[in-house]
Amino acid sequence: MNKALLIQLWIFIIGFLFCNLHKRTFDPAFRTLIALPIGWALFGICATIVYSVYFSAASQMVLLVVLALTTLALLLANITQGALSRDSILLGGASLVVLTGVCFFVDLLRIVTMTPDSSYIVRFGQNIGLGNYEASRRVFSMWGPLVPFMHSITNLLDQKLYWQYQPVLSLDLVAIVFYTVYTIIREQQSILQSFVAATVLVSLMALSNIFVFHFFYIHVNIISALYMYLFVFALLKMQQQPGRAYELLALLSLIAFSLVRLEAPLFVIVILLVTTFRQGWSYVTRLKLIIPFVVLFVAWYARVYFILPEVPSPFPSATDLLTKELVVAVISVLVGFGLFAVVTGLKVLDPIVKRTPFLTLIALVLASVTFTTIKSEHMLTSLKSIVQNILVYGNWGLTWYVMFFLATEPYFARVHAPTERHWMFMVLVTYILLAYNLAYFTDSYHIGAVDSANRLVLQALPLVLLYLSTLQVRMF
Repeated sequence: MNKALLIQLWIFIIGFLFCNLHKRTFDPAFRTLIALPIGWALFGICATIVYSVYFSAASQMVLLVVLALTTLALLLANITQGALSRDSILLGGASLVVLTGVCFFVDLLRIVTMTPDSSYIVRFGQNIGLGNYEASRRVFSMWGPLVPFMHSITNLLDQKLYWQYQPVLSLDLVAIVFYTVYTIIREQQSILQSFVAATVLVSLMALSNIFVFHFFYIHVNIISALYMYLFVFALLKMQQQPGRAYELLALLSLIAFSLVRLEAPLFVIVILLVTTFRQGWSYVTRLKLIIPFVVLFVAWYARVYFILPEVPSPFPSATDLLTKELVVAVISVLVGFGLFAVVTGLKVLDPIVKRTPFLTLIALVLASVTFTTIKSEHMLTSLKSIVQNILVYGNWGLTWYVMFFLATEPYFARVHAPTERHWMFMVLVTYILLAYNLAYFTDSYHIGAVDSANRLVLQALPLVLLYLSTLQVRMF
């Protein structure tokens, strides 16, 4: 526990130092809450770069040196910019005490849920830390690298399993969603009404059986939900508070999200198309998010192309999702997206740029129709499984029934939501369409709480809460 606690505290310090550079934009509570995920995001980026350049047993020591240099650089930046004030030091110290208490509490619970997928992630991740190239490279054909990289440090912790990060990040997700939902509702309602509304909304997520299971589940689902939520929330705030703070939060979150799941870059592209190409977004601001994302992941997938094993996975429950052909396709999509973003600065393309969100929606709808026509039974089975899991078999209880009611109530009450937040509904619709279209390239979705489509729904659940918070729900 001692070493596991120290690594959590170190990662938190890295994230806190980064967030503290933007203390004029991020309030103390928000800085504290996002420090740990931002720290892990920086860890993931450093690990991806290190292991892309040189993969061996020495890579882990190089990674620790890079993290130490990152910590030092952030500390010096705080000192030179005058951000490391007495209040910031007290806030950071108090946060470390609270995090320590949470880690001890989590360790006392000793609750871990695992499946065969969890075992593969853990084992391949530990092989990465040992520099065992042949015994670890298959993980990159099934999952994104971030979570395996987190498990690669297990050998340094003198543990057989590094599990403490999962419930801590899950708890952090609940706290972040509650705080952000509360602050949004507070703009419209009183303190008491905002607190009650945020409590009700977050309880729908946190008390559902499936979320409780994933709270302790060694996998990628909660972590991907956390980073996608921070990504979309940052996009929302960028329109209200322009500046580097939320730009960097959005960039780090979208990169971390894309490092967690194989299909995440596609979701990022769709979200960027329906948000950053809307009226009010400048060309430069858009490129600040898109160009670093495209460059980093074209380089990463080019590296993955040479990492992927030549033979299929021998494990029935751990089939390869990423092949070399798909890697080439992903790189082509990323390059095409980057080039499109660059040429949108041309005046002649203004009519297309202004309609990009709508055209993206139409393209996804047409793709859904086409895929359903080509593989009717396959796609309709997947659609049926998605609906049945949400309503009956996905271990959601009454969660979605209540959310559907809360989502429709403002429309029947003729309550108007702020115009600038309408794009969030577009994000949810395009997310659902893309999740449905992905079934065309894999096995059909199945009925059951552990089905991949049900996990994708879980990943989007915090965004639904964020959307509901933007509506002036009269009952609250």
